[in-house]
Amino acid sequence: MADYLAQALQFLLDMFLWLPKKVWELLLDGFASVIEAIPVPDFVGNLGGYFGAISPNILFFANLLAIPEGVAMYTTAMLLRFLIRRLPVIG
Repeated sequence: MADYLAQALQFLLDMFLWLPKKVWELLLDGFASVIEAIPVPDFVGNLGGYFGAISPNILFFANLLAIPEGVAMYTTAMLLRFLIRRLPVIG
């Protein structure tokens, strides 16, 4: 009898632990669907042409000064700052 009671309590515990995970998963899936439904702006398709028009001399010095890496680091830092400021305890 005690074994059945322990199994029933374990089942309830597993259910209470599974339910918030499932709700979170469904919430994130819905959020991903909303983000994927946002259309891509028109200018994104023309970016290749814009960057192709840059002079090779400028590209040489941009690569020499590691500007692409710097822009990526700066963008990541600003995104992280934005996310941290949204946390109520830290930001």
